[in-house]
Amino acid sequence: MARSRNKVDEIAERAATPPKPVKRHHTWPYVLILLLAWGAIFGGIFFSRFLSDLPDVGSLLTNGPSRDVTILDKNRHQIARRGLTQGVLIEVATLPPYVSNAFIAIEDRRFRSHLGVDPIGLMRAAYQNASAGHVVQGGSTLTQQLAKNLFLVPDRNFQRKIQEAMLALYLEYRYSKDQILTLYLNRVYFGAGVYGIEAASQRFFGKHASALSLTEAAMLAGSVKAPARFNPLFDPDASHARAGVVLAAMQDCGFIDQDTRRDAETTRVRIARGTGTPGSGYFADWVMSQLPGYVGEVQEALVVQTTFDVDAQAEAERAVAAGLREEGAKLNVSQAGLVAMTPDGAVRAMVGGASYAQSPYNRATDALRQPGSSFKPFVYLTAFEHGRKPSDIMNDGPVNVRGWQPEDYEGKYRGDVSLREAFAISSNSVAVQLTQEVGPKAVAHTARRMGIETPLQAVSSLALGTSVVTPLELTSAYAPFANNGNVAAPYGIVSIKTQSGKVLWQRQASAPAQVVAPENLLAMTSLLTDVVTYGTGKAARLDDRPTAGKTGTTQDYRDAWFVGFTADLVCGVWIGNDDNQPMNHATGGTLPARIFKSFMIGAEQKFPAKPLPGSAPLPETEADQQQQQQPEQKPDSFQQLLDKLFGT
Repeated sequence: MARSRNKVDEIAERAATPPKPVKRHHTWPYVLILLLAWGAIFGGIFFSRFLSDLPDVGSLLTNGPSRDVTILDKNRHQIARRGLTQGVLIEVATLPPYVSNAFIAIEDRRFRSHLGVDPIGLMRAAYQNASAGHVVQGGSTLTQQLAKNLFLVPDRNFQRKIQEAMLALYLEYRYSKDQILTLYLNRVYFGAGVYGIEAASQRFFGKHASALSLTEAAMLAGSVKAPARFNPLFDPDASHARAGVVLAAMQDCGFIDQDTRRDAETTRVRIARGTGTPGSGYFADWVMSQLPGYVGEVQEALVVQTTFDVDAQAEAERAVAAGLREEGAKLNVSQAGLVAMTPDGAVRAMVGGASYAQSPYNRATDALRQPGSSFKPFVYLTAFEHGRKPSDIMNDGPVNVRGWQPEDYEGKYRGDVSLREAFAISSNSVAVQLTQEVGPKAVAHTARRMGIETPLQAVSSLALGTSVVTPLELTSAYAPFANNGNVAAPYGIVSIKTQSGKVLWQRQASAPAQVVAPENLLAMTSLLTDVVTYGTGKAARLDDRPTAGKTGTTQDYRDAWFVGFTADLVCGVWIGNDDNQPMNHATGGTLPARIFKSFMIGAEQKFPAKPLPGSAPLPETEADQQQQQQPEQKPDSFQQLLDKLFGT
């Protein structure tokens, strides 16, 4: 019993005593390795979705396609440069050292030392922003900015920032610092529609990037922060002031000394604005819209020779601006358009609105407006083609076309008048009667034959210009009256070449296509001349040369026109409001006629006076005019006798 009890106690004691730990060596490294392995697996899965969306960076250091288009006027002066992108890739090694240093100093001072993401820069930016209470400094490196530019969709979200950081690290792994800087400088946006330092250098300073001065380099580096505000074309003073900030940063970084900084700050840079006027963009946009139709999608830099005349454009912009400034408020008119072309259709000037900077919408080529009475030449031409003559008498009185009762201006009628007088006073009644007589379809056909391309409604009201047209096509439809009756499609492009000189397209003169018979041309020229001599367009008459044209005013004064011509130029002027708001009794014989005259006086200075088609020839010189005006003097008989006797 005692032995059994001792054994029980032994077992109980053994059970109460904890077992001694088993010694196992080298366990924790295996656990760590296991955790790292699983972390790598899950991390790879987590980040694979980001990696799959990253752009391909394998071919970044290659030249991109250039869509650089240089537009020249008729005298081969540059008026615009469009589509200028990064073009030829510029290596950092080919640039002066201060060019790249300017960007490093102002955008990423630790560029040469970080690995794509700069924690120190991020903390510094966070501190500065917190102290200021708003964002005053960014923490992105140049590499991150390059990565951001590689994304097609610039979304601002967490996924995008992760992708940006990952791509920055990958770029640093894949490329050298100079290669990354090369990529950055060739892709960054500088404002005014240009990307890349070569394009910016040529656009703003008219030189290659390799020839940039220190001040110019600082201006370009400074524009990156706010390209729309700091680019040299938009505000040269703001751009120069921003360059001073860059130069100060370069001195702080030790890239330049104080004397060099001061010299650069006091240097005024010449901005390459070309010879274009502020409103030349309307014509340049029109030319650019036509290029694909001529040469397709060409992956080369192009040079486009045009019909544009910078001097005529300057006169057009001056006339429009002065007219709107002096009479715009009084007449409640905010917009105007002007198109001037030679009688064969070569566009010399184009004003598409009050200000291209405020509204690049081209009202000269794209705005569809009712022409009003400026459409009546096509009515009268059709009537003459059907046997009518200017001397025919018709009654200028009330008419009723199936319940429609158009009235003359301010309800005044003249009774029996000749077609010549009816045209000069712009009788609505007679125009409607003539349209009813020949048929609206015949009038519409005449207008299309003359150059109106917009579809016309062949109804009775067509006589009063109720179908919409653009100023460009209406002006070109008047050109046959100024060129002996030949159709004249408007054109602005003469030739298209590559920068190396290869001709891609050249305009070929086509054989004249007569659309107005000689006898009808004489009649129409005579009527159009009467309008400016004693009719509704007297304000447009030029004192030194024959002028012809027609006024137009639409219902409720929503549109007012004057379209006229000399032997050298055909010009159409429209005024109105974009919202179609009525003007304050503005007619075609008021502001449009005055803008026409103001423009033509300046634009015609280089041309001698010449007769209009079908009119009597003008004397060539002032002496010839005086000789024609003086009666023929017969020699004195006594003087003849003296001559015979004494040879005097």
